[in-house]
Order: sequence, then structure tokens, then C-alpha cells
Amino acid sequence: MIGIIGAGNMGMTIASRIKSKVLLSDKNKCISDNVTVARRSDIVILAVKPQDIGEVLKEIKPYVKGKLIISIAAGVTTFSMEKALPGARVIRVMPNMPAMAGKGISAVSCGRFATMRDLKIVFRIFSNLGEVIKVKEKMMDAVTAVSGSGPAYYFLFTYLLAKAAEASGLEKSIALKLARATFIGAAEVIKSSKLSTEELVKKVASKGGTTEAALKVFKQEKLEAIIKKAVKQAAHRSKNLTF
Repeated sequence: MIGIIGAGNMGMTIASRIKSKVLLSDKNKCISDNVTVARRSDIVILAVKPQDIGEVLKEIKPYVKGKLIISIAAGVTTFSMEKALPGARVIRVMPNMPAMAGKGISAVSCGRFATMRDLKIVFRIFSNLGEVIKVKEKMMDAVTAVSGSGPAYYFLFTYLLAKAAEASGLEKSIALKLARATFIGAAEVIKSSKLSTEELVKKVASKGGTTEAALKVFKQEKLEAIIKKAVKQAAHRSKNLTF
């Protein structure tokens, strides 16, 4: 039996996409309670906010010895969870919002006591949400900053491009449709093309053309530095989320 503690957006997404019966608990919803989920489940997925996980770990500690614990809480290390849950096997996962459409990517890192069988189980569960990759845990803060937070960057850039299109005279609905379809189409090209992203940029930006003019502005305004700074700040925040 798989139990999920936390029925927020990601907890409900996992529950809806995995192909087995699950037990759910949430402090804000009348579903079940954490102790019942921990006692009755062989696998417990912690889908709670980092600031809430300390309280949850104390609550379930007597019921999870020998069980597989999967945490999707950003910034909370496997070591700290193993310390709080003696005898449990811990694997940390960072999924992202596109999992809601089955197009997510989840990064996985194992704790000291997790087995290869545990890893295969986690891959099987999260493959229902999209792609799954294994990374070293020391890279999880960077993963969180890129793929965990990344959908918000995409949504923001789509919004800003649409607003710029409106400023150039396009109707709001057309501007948004153009921005949205362009990004979705470009993402499909990256997925299917053997060319690097740098080569793809050159494919669009002919010398002396309109794209080159826009790219020069991005360079002048130091867009690359802004993005690096933003990702670094997100990773730093992830590193400092603890209980």
C-alpha cells in the first residue's frame, strides 16, 4: 500500500497518476490522518511543505521502521530524515508542476539505506508523472532551482512576451496565443532536434535580421547574468529550507 501525507497540488497529482490504490492524509482536509497512513502503508510519500515536515516526522516516527519513505520536500536532506526516522529507508525526489499533465521531470537521490529495489520502485511510481532521472543529492538544490521552480520562469516569460506583443499593437488574446504556441512549439523542436540549443538559436537568428536585433538587447541588458543570479538565489533558498 502506498500512503501520501499531504494532499496539496503535488500530492494529489501523484495520487491521481499512479496506477494503484493510495491512502491520503492532509491536515487541512477531511481525508485521513498521518498516523493511519503511516501505519497502513508500506511506502510513505511525504508531500508536505518543508516547514511542516519536522512535525510530520515526529508524528509518524513510531510507525515507519523498515519502510520506504519518499520525500518531495525541497531542501530537506535524506540524512536529516534518516536521523528523525531511525530504521526507515529514505529517497528524496524533486518533481515539478508539469507532472499534472504527465509531462514532468523528477530528479531522484537515495539515502544511505535505500536499496536498488527501492530506487526501482520510486522510478516506477514517478514515471507516471513524466521523465525520471537520478542525481547526486548534493545537486538537488540546483535541480530545485532549475526544474522545480523552472515552470514559473516559463510562465513569467510567456506572460512578459505576450505583454510586449500587446505593447506592439496586438490584441491581448492573439498576443497570448502567439507567445504560448511559440514556446510550446520551440520546446517540441528542442526535444526532437539533434542540434544544440546554441545551434537552434542561430537557425532562427539570421545575420542582420529581426531576431538578431532582439538577441542583442538581451545581451546588452545582461539577460544571462539575470537568469544565473535568479537560479543561484533559488538554489540558495532550497539549501536553507530545513526543519
